[in-house]
Amino acid sequence: MRPRQVVVVMVAVATIAAAALAHGQHDHGSAMTPTTPPAAGAGTPVRISMDELHRNGGVPPGWRFSWPAGDAAKGRAVFIKLECYQCHEVKGESFPPVTPDPTRHGPGLSGMGGHHPAEYFAESIINPNAVIVTGAGHTGPDGLSIMPDYRDSLTLAETIDLVAYLRSLTGGGHAH
Repeated sequence: MRPRQVVVVMVAVATIAAAALAHGQHDHGSAMTPTTPPAAGAGTPVRISMDELHRNGGVPPGWRFSWPAGDAAKGRAVFIKLECYQCHEVKGESFPPVTPDPTRHGPGLSGMGGHHPAEYFAESIINPNAVIVTGAGHTGPDGLSIMPDYRDSLTLAETIDLVAYLRSLTGGGHAH
């Protein structure tokens, strides 16, 4: 075979192998099947040998942490349990009445779900000083976030569901 033919054959084999892996077929000759992680929410596990995992820095090639979907209805219940409505307005929602307190006034959350990825909301809940948004409703006199740290107050499941609720808040407008 000439060099150009070899390249064409190699590309064809790689394309077929990638298509087979994408459809869940296994290449029993490789150390890892499939070679790329499934799309978020696909539910197909990545299968990889420990050696291959270590050669790739401890994670599968192309791997990225994806926040689980969660249950928005359960997350709304967590929002109520934590009394988040004391500081955050959500237009169109009915929560217990709030006596306005200027020291407990965070940003409105109406429409916020479409502005940030799930991971940003999760970090804001468990580590609110990781990103400090400057301005009224975000920072206190000390320059830190006025958002409480909930890492010791929530289970992982509650955090996942609360993030799902926040991500569901895509209507009602939002003032940056």
